[in-house]
Amino acid sequence: MKQGVVYINPASLEISVEEFDALEGAHEFSQEYKKRKREMLRQYKKRTDTSDRRIYMKAAAAVVILTVSVPLVAQAATNGEFFKRIWGNLAREDVVARREVIYDEQDLPHVYTFPKREYVDIDPGKAEELIGAHVFYKPVVNKLGDTTLTILSSVHDGNAAVIEFKVERKGGVNAFNYSQIDNEYHGAEFSQDVDFEFHFPDCSEHIIVDLEKSTKDVLYCYNYMTMEPHAYDTKSNGITLEMSEYPCTRREMFEADSDTFDRYKEQTKTSQIVVPLRTPVEREDYKNDAGGITSISPLSLKIDTDTGLGLEGQNEELYDEKNIYYVSVNYKDGTKYVVCEHKLKGVHSCKVKIDNTSFISYDATGNLIFVFNRLVDPQEVQSITVNETIYTK
Repeated sequence: MKQGVVYINPASLEISVEEFDALEGAHEFSQEYKKRKREMLRQYKKRTDTSDRRIYMKAAAAVVILTVSVPLVAQAATNGEFFKRIWGNLAREDVVARREVIYDEQDLPHVYTFPKREYVDIDPGKAEELIGAHVFYKPVVNKLGDTTLTILSSVHDGNAAVIEFKVERKGGVNAFNYSQIDNEYHGAEFSQDVDFEFHFPDCSEHIIVDLEKSTKDVLYCYNYMTMEPHAYDTKSNGITLEMSEYPCTRREMFEADSDTFDRYKEQTKTSQIVVPLRTPVEREDYKNDAGGITSISPLSLKIDTDTGLGLEGQNEELYDEKNIYYVSVNYKDGTKYVVCEHKLKGVHSCKVKIDNTSFISYDATGNLIFVFNRLVDPQEVQSITVNETIYTK
């Protein structure tokens, strides 16, 4: 599937991505070096391994966006359906581990191993108890040319958020490239043939299209996001959504020569709105013997990779999530929720790769954040396992 050009801003870096991994021998890394690498890795992953492959442009002028509030719960998935579609197994089938050929932006083939993924049924009453008071249901409508974007609902815990939205266009929605494969891989991505896009600039995102509920003219989508600590604005009780309208299609923008690109950039119009959020879902901290912290809520798990995982000193590779090869939430009744598991040569082996998340990314400080594909009751959690390390309250 074709993607946009990947742009990485290395302004604060002194060495390239390749040089980070090409260094050999024993090295003492300064704190400033570590900070720069964490930020570079975060930017790199955000622009290449997730659906957040976008051009960030500043507009010469702002576009007027129509923002309208409509009656409460008028268009959001209601009650049980809402919870079952986003965190349950309604219209979602378990995925078996397999290998598929996928294509990059140059239409070159690559073999990708899709992990095993399981979904579970959800009790709407329990879901309401866990997060109901924190879900904002009042829709907000925005017009982008002949396309209508409606934010239907939102919920967050300060580390992660889930935004439900729909995109409408008479004659057929052309905003996204999407499929079941995309849902499992990097999420839906903006089409090269549209002249707009929108994103949450303080988040990394993975957009899932509900293939069962959507029609040709209306796409129902769920955006599973990890958040930077400053993403939730406590003054406005919301999160910033940025929209850009280009003077040409995204394809024309990406394929333009430098002079034409600069002209298009100057003509690009941007606008920001605040998507309302309620108070964050409560989180609880668990610690390992070295004082390392994991923070868990019904929505997500954040792991401090700096302390107690035995990764310190490994040429800074603690900021690469491949080194987190096993994560499980262990319940008091003896059962467990295996969040993810994969092989790590010489360290860990397993029969099959598992990814029972909706999205995995990390923040600017190197914390890994797992957005769950189900709801977790922290009151039922006994401990959390990360690799071989146990975290308890």
